[in-house]
Amino acid sequence: MILHLFLVFLIPWIICLMHLYRKDKMLFFLVAPFFSVVAYLMNTLGFYFNFWEVFPFPQQKSFATLPFDVGIYPVLSCYCIYFIKKMNKPFLVLLLMTLLTTFLEGIFVFFDRVIYRNGWNIYFTFFSYLLPYLFLYGYYRFLLKISVLK
Repeated sequence: MILHLFLVFLIPWIICLMHLYRKDKMLFFLVAPFFSVVAYLMNTLGFYFNFWEVFPFPQQKSFATLPFDVGIYPVLSCYCIYFIKKMNKPFLVLLLMTLLTTFLEGIFVFFDRVIYRNGWNIYFTFFSYLLPYLFLYGYYRFLLKISVLK
């Protein structure tokens, strides 16, 4: 668990706070909590259907994914929107962020920190990240429409 806390919680937040927070504070406070809830929901669905286990605590499912749900996933979502704003190529950024997130999970699968069950595989994982990122993009467009973000 210490490894998870370090790799998927502390390092991403330190990077995010040192870099992204200085550049776009509003994005930070609007996107990270939203995507944290989305990540929690996706993990809860995956656990409910027994698609995956996360070690070192496969029995305490929500506790095992907490560093992911409040760490790397919200940070990556902030960077996703940041790059969409900066590059103005939303679908390219969404595809690249989905590939990056899938790759990072693939590393955890390779080292048996995440175990797939019931026919789940890395291809389904790709779509399980693409859908929330598309949902995030819709949320971002909504924030633009109501003039919360520029």
